[in-house]
Amino acid sequence: MPCLMDHLSEAATLGFHKAVLSEFLGTAILIISGCGSVVTMDEGRPVSTLTSALTFGMTVAMIVWTFNHLSGAHINPCVTLSFLVTGHLTVIKSIAFILAQCAGAIGGAAVIWEMTPPTWRGTLGSTVFADDVTLVQGFFIEFVSTFILLLGVFACSDRLRNDHGGSMPLTVGLIVFMQSSWAVYWVAPTLGALSGALLYHHVLAVTSAETEPTPTNHFQFDKEVEAEATKQGADSPAFEPKK
Repeated sequence: MPCLMDHLSEAATLGFHKAVLSEFLGTAILIISGCGSVVTMDEGRPVSTLTSALTFGMTVAMIVWTFNHLSGAHINPCVTLSFLVTGHLTVIKSIAFILAQCAGAIGGAAVIWEMTPPTWRGTLGSTVFADDVTLVQGFFIEFVSTFILLLGVFACSDRLRNDHGGSMPLTVGLIVFMQSSWAVYWVAPTLGALSGALLYHHVLAVTSAETEPTPTNHFQFDKEVEAEATKQGADSPAFEPKK
């Protein structure tokens, strides 16, 4: 069990601070680009769902490509919590990531607010229920969407799988594209994220006894690599590119 000194030692590394900064910037970019895409100057002609979904999806793909080597590009507290629960992230890094993500989201929203004329702001792209969607329906929409997201993220980052190729960032971006009250938007995504992550981690993940890892262009999480990097005075991201 890591002691306090281990956590302090981890937090003192340059890699740790780069990872936290990347989570802040990545989340801010997601909010600026994604939520900014639905701000319109014509209230009678709202932005189409397709436009918004593509913007969010492609933005996520770009963020993963840009920051994946530093932090894993979680840009979502539910993703970070899932990696913590499954043992792929330390407590201190998880706390720092979540704080950075919340700060980045607030900062991104502030940028949109300052860049947008008052008559265009509306709700600034915030997620609200449609008039005919109930609280229970909204809860399950968020639960299922985040379940699918984390199931896909864990499948893409499984270093022992050699049966699929392609781009992990693009895959995650397409999942976000496909998915297009406080309790609902925090509790449901968290439960959905944990369910998807734990299902893959404990049931679907390939074990070392079943196959040997082979070089692919996928990103991976690797506790051994992360531990080795920490010994050398630098952090390793939750996702690690295969050589």
